[in-house]
Amino acid sequence: MTNGDPRPSYLGSDRLDDLARMLTELASEVWILKDRNLVLETLLTDAGVVSSASIDAYDPDPETATRIAAERSAFTARILGAVLPNDQRLDREMGIAAR
Repeated sequence: MTNGDPRPSYLGSDRLDDLARMLTELASEVWILKDRNLVLETLLTDAGVVSSASIDAYDPDPETATRIAAERSAFTARILGAVLPNDQRLDREMGIAAR
């Protein structure tokens, strides 16, 4: 812990620690999504609902594209927010304005 920051220090540099937190958060998010997508694609293919080719060729309607963009923004905020102190991260997740 440095400069009164409650976060532990691992790599001897706040910037390196922040980067490591971001990469760990990103790796976690990516794996969760990859795992779920593989399971969903397998279940849907086995049920004859969809094929990998139809998934690759999908072109979202405007409403779905808007929802995807919002999810992308939230995803980016979580990844880049990994460098924030714990209390700011919690406040952000709970929708509390910055102090």
